[in-house]
Amino acid sequence: MAQYLETLGRKKPFEPRTFAETHLARRLNKLDLTSLGVAATLGAGIYVVTGVVARNISGPGIVISFLIAGVASLLSALCYAEFASRVPKTGSAYIYSYVTIGEFCAFVVGWNLILEYLIGTSSLARGWTEYLDSLLDGRYQNFTAEHIGHMHAPLIAKFPDFLALFLVLLVTIPLCLGVSVTARANNVVTAVNLVVILFISIVGFSLAVKQNWTNNFLPYGFSGVLAGAATCFFSFIGFDVIATSAEEAINPTKDLPLSMVLTIGICFIAYFGVSAALTLMWPYNLLPERGALPKVFALRGAAWAQYIIAVGALCGLTASLIGGLFPLPRLFYAMANDGLIFKWLARIHPKTEVPIIATVVSGVLAGFLALIFELQELVEMMSIGTLLAYTVVAFCVLLLRYKPGTIGVTMTTLSDSEPPLVTKNERIKLLADPTKSPTEETSLRATICICIASALFIFASALGIWGQDAILAHKGWAIFLACVIGVLILVTLMYLFRQPKNETPLPFMVPLVPWIPLLSIFVNIFLMLKLSYLTWIRFAVWMVIGMCIYFFYGIRHSVEGQRQKELGNYIPLQQVDEKDPKETSEEPQPKTDEDKPEAAKEKTSDDKRDEFSTPS
Repeated sequence: MAQYLETLGRKKPFEPRTFAETHLARRLNKLDLTSLGVAATLGAGIYVVTGVVARNISGPGIVISFLIAGVASLLSALCYAEFASRVPKTGSAYIYSYVTIGEFCAFVVGWNLILEYLIGTSSLARGWTEYLDSLLDGRYQNFTAEHIGHMHAPLIAKFPDFLALFLVLLVTIPLCLGVSVTARANNVVTAVNLVVILFISIVGFSLAVKQNWTNNFLPYGFSGVLAGAATCFFSFIGFDVIATSAEEAINPTKDLPLSMVLTIGICFIAYFGVSAALTLMWPYNLLPERGALPKVFALRGAAWAQYIIAVGALCGLTASLIGGLFPLPRLFYAMANDGLIFKWLARIHPKTEVPIIATVVSGVLAGFLALIFELQELVEMMSIGTLLAYTVVAFCVLLLRYKPGTIGVTMTTLSDSEPPLVTKNERIKLLADPTKSPTEETSLRATICICIASALFIFASALGIWGQDAILAHKGWAIFLACVIGVLILVTLMYLFRQPKNETPLPFMVPLVPWIPLLSIFVNIFLMLKLSYLTWIRFAVWMVIGMCIYFFYGIRHSVEGQRQKELGNYIPLQQVDEKDPKETSEEPQPKTDEDKPEAAKEKTSDDKRDEFSTPS
C-alpha cells in the first residue's frame, strides 16, 4: 500500500539551471503574451454578460461586481505568476502540481484543463455563429434547418453547425504554422477588439444620462452586487493561457508574471468601461434581453454604431477562439511528454517547432464538439476545471512557501547564469536567515494547517450557500455552526502564521502570504460549490474516463516512473540547502566513480541533461 501511494505521489524533478532548454520555439515577447491573455479573456463576456448581469442581477452596480470579480481573479493570477516564474515550463497548473504535490494530482488537474479548453473552444465557435446569425436575422439557422434538417437527441444541438466546425479548423491553420504566425494573427484581431471596446466606452459616455445611476444605483442591493460578481468572475477566466506558453516565451521568468497582471488590468478596464457606458446610456430595467449593446446604441439614436460593435464582437470572439485553442495542444504535449497520455501527441514538427499532431487533434476534437453538441448545458463543466486548477496552484504556492530548501528558479539561480542581475554582496543578502528558515517539522505543521483550513473553507462555503436563509433567520444551529467554523478557521490561520516561511527570493513572489493564496482558495471553493449538481455528475463521468486512461496507460508509461525504476530508488525533488551561504554559492564537486551508484556510472552528463529536456 505504501509503495502504491508513493507511486501516485511521485514528483517530477525540475532542474533550475536547464529551465531554458526546450524543443519549442521561443518567440513570444511581453506584447504577444499579454495579447494572448487578453484574447482568451475578452470574448463573448463583454458583449453578452454585461447586459444580462446589469438587467437581471446587479443593475448599475455591475461596475462594482466587475471590480470584486477582478480582484478575486487577481488573487489567482498572482499565484499563477509566482509559479510561472518559479517553474517556467509548458503545462500551466498541471506541471505546477506535478512538481509540488505528485503525479496523480497532476493528472487530475491536467485532465480537467483538457476539458476546460475543449468545451471553451467549442462553445466560442458556437457563440460566433450564433452572433453572426443574429446579425443575419436567423437566416443561417433557417437555411441549415431547411436543407440539412434537425437532430433529435439529448444534449445534441437542434441542427449541425458546419460553420462552427469550419471556423475551428480555420483557426487551427495558423496554430500549425508556428507560434509567430499565431501571435501575429492574434495581435491583429485583439487590437481591433480593443479599439472597438474603446469606441463603445467613449461614445457611450458621450450619450450618458446621469439619472440612470443617481436614481437607483443598487436596485438589487449589495447581495445583487455579490451575485453579479460570482457571474462576472468567469468573464476573467483565460489568463492561464499565458502560463501554458512558458516554453515559448523569450524571457519567461520576467514576462509571464508581468503579462498575467497586465491581462487582468486591461480586462478590468474594458469590462468597467463597457458596463458603465451601457448602464449610463439606458435604464438597467429596460435593457434588451439579447444584444443589449448594439440595440441600446440604436435606441439612443446611434444606429450606425451597431456595425462597428458587430465587427468588434466577431473579432473578439475570433481572438478568444485563438486564445482558447492555443493552450490545448501545449497541454497535450506536456502530458504526453511525461508519458501520462499517448506519447505520439508530443511529436514536434521540425520546421514550425509546434506539437503538430496535438494541434491537429485539438482542432478536430473541438470542431467536432462544436458541430453536433449543444454546449450550453456543458459550459459549467469548464468552470470546474478552471476553478480546480486555480485552487491547486494557490495550494501549491502555500506548500512551497513553508517548505525548506528551494524548488524551481530563484534569484540565486538567475545570478549564476546572468551575473549582471545580482552582485556578489547582494547574492549573500538574498539567502534566507538560518534562524528563521523552515524545517521539515515546521513544514509538516504548515501543511496540516493548510489542509485543515481548506477543509474548513468547504464547510464554511456550504453553510454560506445552503444555510444562508437559516443564518438570516437567526436559527440557533446555523449561528452555532458559523461561530464554530469561524473560530476554527481563525485558530488554524493564527497557528499557520506563526510557522517560519521560506524567504528565498524568487523572480516574482506573491505578496501577503499566506493571506492572498488562502483567500484565493476560499473564493474558488465557494464558486465550485455554487455550480449545479448536474455539473458535478458530468464532472464525475469525465473523471471516470480519465482514471481509466491513467490507471491502464499513464501509470505504466510514466517517464518519471521509468526513470525511478532505472535508478532503482526514489529520487526526491532537488533541494538546495540555503542555511550556509558559502555552500550555496559554490558548485558541488562531482563524485568519483567509486562514490557513484552502479546505475549512475552508466550515465554521462549529457544523458542526465536529456532526462529533463527531451521527450521520450
